[in-house]
Amino acid sequence: MPIRSTLPALDPALQLLLLLARLELSEEQEASARALCARIDDWPGLAQQANQRFVLPLAYRHLLRLAPENLPPEQLDAMKGRSLAVVKLNLLVAAAQHRLQTELLIPLEVPHVFFKGPSLAARYYDDPALRFSRDIDLLVPPERLVLLLEAALSKGYVSLMPKGLTTKREGLAYAAGAHHVFSLLSPDGVPIDLHQQIDCSGTIYATQQLLDGAESFVAGDAEIPVMSTAELFVYICLHHSKHHWSHLHWLVDLDAIQRHPSFTLEASRDLAARRNLTTTLEACLAMHRALAASEPWKASVSGHGRAMLGACLMALQGGPEVELAMGRTRAAPDFAFAWQASTKHRLHGRMQGVAKLLRPTYADYHLWPLPPRWQWIYRLTCPFQKLHSRITTGRWRS
Repeated sequence: MPIRSTLPALDPALQLLLLLARLELSEEQEASARALCARIDDWPGLAQQANQRFVLPLAYRHLLRLAPENLPPEQLDAMKGRSLAVVKLNLLVAAAQHRLQTELLIPLEVPHVFFKGPSLAARYYDDPALRFSRDIDLLVPPERLVLLLEAALSKGYVSLMPKGLTTKREGLAYAAGAHHVFSLLSPDGVPIDLHQQIDCSGTIYATQQLLDGAESFVAGDAEIPVMSTAELFVYICLHHSKHHWSHLHWLVDLDAIQRHPSFTLEASRDLAARRNLTTTLEACLAMHRALAASEPWKASVSGHGRAMLGACLMALQGGPEVELAMGRTRAAPDFAFAWQASTKHRLHGRMQGVAKLLRPTYADYHLWPLPPRWQWIYRLTCPFQKLHSRITTGRWRS
């Protein structure tokens, strides 16, 4: 789906939520927010939008402070109640991360790095409960993955993707070689993504390098290994750009990290240059500056920053269906725009697309478990299994 040359104007509710998607408001932004509040005639609808776009607790905090005259007290109270439900979920996810670390990762001596979600909130938000977190992202070394999966499954974690995983070592070893990401459900119902690599292509980041360069910070009684601030900032610029910044809490992340004492723009630019992500970083910074205005579609931003801003506004305004349509036009698995991706990345992405149709998955093993010496047969049967899945279900089997 092509990005419009003229940036779309937004309805007042989304316009207000975009302005509130930051930890603090300047005096000018407060004045703009109050003016926008005066134009809101459907506060339940605004609360619903804030909830769907994952910024309800933060929006409630700002509105409580702004105290717009046309916001009925009962609507503010209702917003508070729904915000507390989000905070409760955030605390549940944070507790699941702590349990994962203390019951599995530390006892098994598995090197690891948490990124995004509750670890980002704990380090960069003044109130971590404000940041919506629905899952946990964890990077682990490939050579320790089978041990970790075996222990997790034995303690009641359930594999959501790939489906059907058991504690049998042979099956886990096959799955570890076939999948880069594993999605588990913790015993208390929290989704966890175990990553062997954090980029789709595996050409931008080296897992061991990230693990070796990890920093730690203390949250409560836990010491949490995470990426350095510069590393995380560049990574979220890459990752969230791939999804066109379609969730407002991602924009809050962009703001929160830049406010943190450990952030320096020079370090982030140096790291982006080493990763060949300078154009992506600078476009995200330009977009962020434009979003500081009450009418960002009128902001003076050009080039790649304008393309990034336009995609963000289009995805936010259009919702999930538009985001999915935009995602189908990615230049490469890790890049939304052609100007982000080198020729090498684009060619590698096309090769990956073809290889995915031919590459066996754990579903092949689960359907027909074979010993290692016979597993080459899956390369012959896999294309037919995937074609059958496409014909019968309308989608490719993964």
